Amino acid sequence: MVIDMIIVGIVGASGYVGSNLIKLLENLKHADLKMVTSKTFAGKNVSDVIQDVKCELTFSELDPGELNKMDVVFLAVPHGKAKLIAGKLNTRIIDMSVDHRLTHTYGLPEVFKDDIECSDLVGNPGCYATAVILSTYPLRELINHAVFDCMSGYSGAGKNAKDKLDYENNMIAYKLTDHFHKREMNHVLGMDISYTPHVVDTFSGIMCTAHIFLKEAIDVGDMRKMYEKFYNNTFTKIMEGIPSTKDVTHTPWCHIGGFEVDAEDNKKLVIISVIDNLLKGASSQAIENMNIMFGYDHKEGVK
Repeated sequence: MVIDMIIVGIVGASGYVGSNLIKLLENLKHADLKMVTSKTFAGKNVSDVIQDVKCELTFSELDPGELNKMDVVFLAVPHGKAKLIAGKLNTRIIDMSVDHRLTHTYGLPEVFKDDIECSDLVGNPGCYATAVILSTYPLRELINHAVFDCMSGYSGAGKNAKDKLDYENNMIAYKLTDHFHKREMNHVLGMDISYTPHVVDTFSGIMCTAHIFLKEAIDVGDMRKMYEKFYNNTFTKIMEGIPSTKDVTHTPWCHIGGFEVDAEDNKKLVIISVIDNLLKGASSQAIENMNIMFGYDHKEGVK
């Protein structure tokens, strides 16, 4: 059932993800942000902490009783904490952390829209997982295995990235085999994969280079048509040529292109997907999920 106004709360609203949620919600006519919590900035005005927002709210301490007055609560908190908070809530939840991605509705609208519509708890996908899964999902039954090389801007490490990573003038490979997003990829794709993430010296954006080993050769033209049909009326667009992260920065879009077959082995394929890790990889996808949960067009206010 569509309600005229969705009353919204955000837990952990001062980080990159929470800040972007606030900015997006300000542009939604059908959503009213009523509560924002922050352990660090409790008592301070939101507009004094986050640039370029009109929000007149004050950050508050976590209060499950008040949060339960909301129609939906976004949990933009560190991994491990969201599950504890969710256990105290009896309202709809969109969890931005890893805590509920494998146990509850997986919030990738291109694939699970029908499930999201009737869910009370959605696990918003990880940024790398979003780029990887979208690059490959329409072909998944035709794939023997795939190798994903992914690069991300340093904002993916959070606001304290400078304290965590020596990213300036640098490229860093990390979690070579056991990054937690891999579990999401395996869970959704259901096939043999290898995946390594890298951080590069740019603020935002993710590029996934998918090296795909097919069970049998497939015509590239037919493959593109398959992708275009599957992603019709979504925030995933099939491009001519090779997409770049600049094309999707500050947008809710995933661009997919490349579609190049190895000249020496027509069962080897390379596909490129790009997203903004803070938007399609986090906040705008969460708003898209909220729209679906409450019966609105999924693109409402997100375009």
